[in-house]
Amino acid sequence: VVMKSYLSGMPECKFGINDKIVMEARGMKGGAGTLGGGDDPTGAKSGKPVVVIDDCQFHQCVKLSKFETEHSISFIPPDGEFELM
Repeated sequence: VVMKSYLSGMPECKFGINDKIVMEARGMKGGAGTLGGGDDPTGAKSGKPVVVIDDCQFHQCVKLSKFETEHSISFIPPDGEFELM
């Protein structure tokens, strides 16, 4: 996800991830996080397709603690263009 920030000041931005997706956080070091879906990535049990986020690295501005606890991507964007995820 590439972002362009034209915001003034230091606003905190937040993207939420649907809590119904089963996720497990693994190996959060150096600004990198890895996510995997449950045992059934097709969603056959729920009848709905499931999106699996795998091998994900975040920009250094992302607050990883909030990602682990709230399943949201919270950050204060730097000026200009940057790769968030």
